[in-house]
Amino acid sequence: MQFKNAHLVKQLTTIIGVGAALLLSATVSAHAYTDLGSNSHIQYVKVKRPLFTGQYTKIHGKKGQPIITPKGTILQVESTTYSGKGPSHALLSRGVISYQKQQRIYQPDNSYIKHYNTKYFSPYKLRLPVRTLALQAGKGFTNNKAGYYKPIFYITLDGYLQYYTTPRLKHYGAQNSWQSTKGVPAVDNPIWTIKPSVSEKIGTFKSKGNTSYVYYQKPIKGLAAKKVSAKYYRLTIKKGQTQNKIWHYGDEDTRLGIWTNYTVGGNPFYNLVEVSEAD
Repeated sequence: MQFKNAHLVKQLTTIIGVGAALLLSATVSAHAYTDLGSNSHIQYVKVKRPLFTGQYTKIHGKKGQPIITPKGTILQVESTTYSGKGPSHALLSRGVISYQKQQRIYQPDNSYIKHYNTKYFSPYKLRLPVRTLALQAGKGFTNNKAGYYKPIFYITLDGYLQYYTTPRLKHYGAQNSWQSTKGVPAVDNPIWTIKPSVSEKIGTFKSKGNTSYVYYQKPIKGLAAKKVSAKYYRLTIKKGQTQNKIWHYGDEDTRLGIWTNYTVGGNPFYNLVEVSEAD
């Protein structure tokens, strides 16, 4: 009898131990997600499961119904709130997207979402380094009218190459990607919202070192792409050196220009990194 009781106690102990282990495992799993708000270096995240991320449908330019963002969507992290005492909140946007998609999405300025953690998002690094960079024809920032309104193109997060001709840029007053006749901050430059002269869907791309290769089906006048197959043209974009220059006005006023040089199909382009003034 004592043997049976001892055996029964051993079985119960084993069952209780397994149950406790399972409960502990479930508890750990439920809390194993990492809060992302403490990492200020995250620029983009990928959605891990469908959820509302702050965007709405756009109806006649106004806010419509909430949009459930699909799994796999890339979002730009605009800002975050992190206190270390509770879950972080984040202001997320669709980032630099195509003109046609902009017409369908309304983005509030302060639509912070809760639960900014690895349960719903994973940090994401753009696999095409030149994506979202405005590249303008020319050898660099000149700080004069001679450099204004040169053709600009950029590649959107949803996979379009958008090209803007000189007449289109002049019409909307977009002198470059930082300056415009509208007198607005660079983030509100017309270049990011006006209808492009040409929009071409990217078929595929690849990057190696400082060189990116972008493939699309129809040639774009102004970009020296090479026909490489019956289906695709290939545009070669090679990153060069970053430069800066300071211009002086009077005794104390200055303007700083910083830009990175590129060759696009063998022709000079540049990305304007910053234009700032001081006195």
